[in-house]
Parts: sequence; structure tokens; C-alpha cells
Amino acid sequence: MNLLIVEDDKATIQSYIDNIDSFNKNSEIQIEPEVKENLADAKKSLISPNFDAAIIDLKLSSTSGDLEGLEIVEDIQNKLRFPIFIVSGSLGQVEQEENAFLKKRSRDGSFKDILTEIINIYKTGVTKILGKKGTIEKYLNSIFWNHMSNSMDLWVNDTTRTALEKEKSLLRYTLLHMQEYIDEELEKYHPSEFYITKPIKKNLFTGDIVTLEKNRFLILTPSCDIVLRKDGNRNADFILFCKIKPLKDIVENYNLLNHDTSTNNSNRKRLISFFENKKQKYHFIPKAEGIEPGLIDFQEKLTILTNEVSELLKVNKIERIATISQPFLKDIISRYSNYYSRQGSPDFDPNEIYNSIFKPE
Repeated sequence: MNLLIVEDDKATIQSYIDNIDSFNKNSEIQIEPEVKENLADAKKSLISPNFDAAIIDLKLSSTSGDLEGLEIVEDIQNKLRFPIFIVSGSLGQVEQEENAFLKKRSRDGSFKDILTEIINIYKTGVTKILGKKGTIEKYLNSIFWNHMSNSMDLWVNDTTRTALEKEKSLLRYTLLHMQEYIDEELEKYHPSEFYITKPIKKNLFTGDIVTLEKNRFLILTPSCDIVLRKDGNRNADFILFCKIKPLKDIVENYNLLNHDTSTNNSNRKRLISFFENKKQKYHFIPKAEGIEPGLIDFQEKLTILTNEVSELLKVNKIERIATISQPFLKDIISRYSNYYSRQGSPDFDPNEIYNSIFKPE
């Protein structure tokens, strides 16, 4: 694991190296530190980086009060993809809020704890996927040379699309090919993959999970009808909401499961049948960060005038909390459609219908 250390204090650098050497003796993952003692060298190291994490001091000069380390932090955040640990005595001057990839740690804290945090992030494989030389870069290279190179003339010679339309088309082409590469190595999904949080699309769209009057709903209006046109209107006069119900409201003896850890009991089996979508009128949504599990009820739905929905969004009475990602949304739409199509419809006498329209002379 390649670790960038930006630090100018010799004693601190030696302490870091000693700790890393000690850490490596007892760890299956070996940390390889690269130390930069000033702003210029640190910036040069980012030109062709192969780092999995960075530890950055803010003050890189004893003769200046400037927080030069912030320039490195901003360069990484703007151009690169690996976690940053700011280790400094000047954390009070850092405006950025902490998140999974930006940590602020005091010099007085345990450096071993920082190394453990870094290793735990590294073990997820996130930098191997999104890093400068990660899996996505490998896929992009393959798409560029092995796929796009064979079909590029179709875009070059296309006179029906503008330059911007061609660019968007190529972006979609790239993402579709990348999805194929990912699916080739597909294993079981993590529950968090079910959602995109927060919603990326600027406006309400198919697959959005929203809250309305303390209840959760899934938007199931077809995308061709709900999309906001250039004139600010939609094709849909009404937006379709399907209610998402808490598991405790539907699953019998749900509350007993907290106290029964055995794997072979009727309550657990009953719950798993909901997870596996064996109940036709329901579709399960899993638990993820900030999202509770639940059941989409295909029967309990409501429609609201499009204009009313827009007003409710403006005053925050409808709040978008997530979007269900593909291919999960396709599966839900398919099950919703099948649920209603399975019921069939009464038969008419076609001759009678014909005669009612075209009265025989």
C-alpha cells in the first residue's frame, strides 16, 4: 500500500517511519511510505501518482504561518481519488468537514490508530477500483482501444447530431460497455448498491424514494412521461406514488426476531420470504446508510397532479432521499407490471364491439 507523507519536521517523519516499520512486521499488508518535505516536491509527486492514501501536515515551513498543506489537500480532492488524513496542530483552521475520505487527526493522537484506519479503507479495495491506476482505468483503456476504436467512424461521420449530442452518446456508450465488464465478474450485490444517495438527477424522476407526510413512497411514473421537458412541463398529468411500508407493519411477529437468533424458525423463514420477493404484491428494499428496510406495496398507491407535486417539492413537503439504481429499478417495474397484467381482463365479443363503433347500414 503506497502512502504519501507530506511533513517537514524531521523528528515527526522519523516517528512515522518507525511506526510504519513496526506496523509492517505484524501486518499482512505492507505500507510503503513516500515522504515529501515541502510543497513543491509534494505537488510534483501528484503529477503521476500511485498512492492509496496520504498523511498531510498543514504547515510545511517553520518560517511561514501559511497552511501550505491545504494546497495539497485541494489538489488531491480536485484531481485524484484516495483518502487524506490531515495530521496537524492547526486543525481548527480547516474548514472542510470530515467524511469517509477526509479525516482530521491531532498530532497528539495515536499514529498507530491512524495507520489502522488507513489500512481498513485500503482493504475495501476502493483505491484499486477508483485510483489513478485502478480497475476503472483498466476498463476505460480496454473500451477505448478494443471497442470504441472499431466504431468511432460512426460518430465521426454522423451529421445528424451536434458535437454535444455526440459527446453524450459516447459517454453512454462507454458506461454501457463498462457495465458489461463489471457484470462479467458479478457476485452478490451489497445492499448499498440498491440505492443512489443522494439522487443525482436534478428533478424528480422514476425510481426516486421520497417522503411525504411522514410516509415513504417510490415514484413509478414511466421515465418518458416524468422527464422535465425544456418548457418546464412533463408529459404526465399525474405522478404515481407507491407506498413503502415498514417491515414491522407487514411481517407477522417481526418484533420477535430481535430476541430469536436461531436460523431455523418460522418467523425468520417468513421474513426471508419477503426478502426473496415471494409475495406478489410486495417488493423488498434493503437497509442502507440512512435508509430503513421496507416493502413497496403495489396495491397501496396514489397519484398527485404534476403541478401539485412541483409545489410540494418547492416547500419541502416532498423530500427526495434516494434513487433506486439499475438493474434493481427494472426488476421492480417488471414485477409491478406483471402484478397487474396477471389479473387479466374480461373478454368482449369483438363483433359486438365492432358494430357499436361502425353501425351496420
